[in-house]
Amino acid sequence: MEGLAELLGVTVAQLTQLATLAVVLFVGLILLRVFMKLTATLFRVGCFGIILIVAAVYVLRLLPG
Repeated sequence: MEGLAELLGVTVAQLTQLATLAVVLFVGLILLRVFMKLTATLFRVGCFGIILIVAAVYVLRLLPG
């Protein structure tokens, strides 16, 4: 670890902080992708639900009564 730190021109503590920061950012990226997929799925389901409700109201208005 010390050899890598010397090669990069930083201390071991700074190298540890950089590695920790990289791991935290990577985990954050994975979580963001999961949340974006969930948001896209919910958006599609919501749009389908709205279209279904509008179609049902339209059909009910066509029925006599």
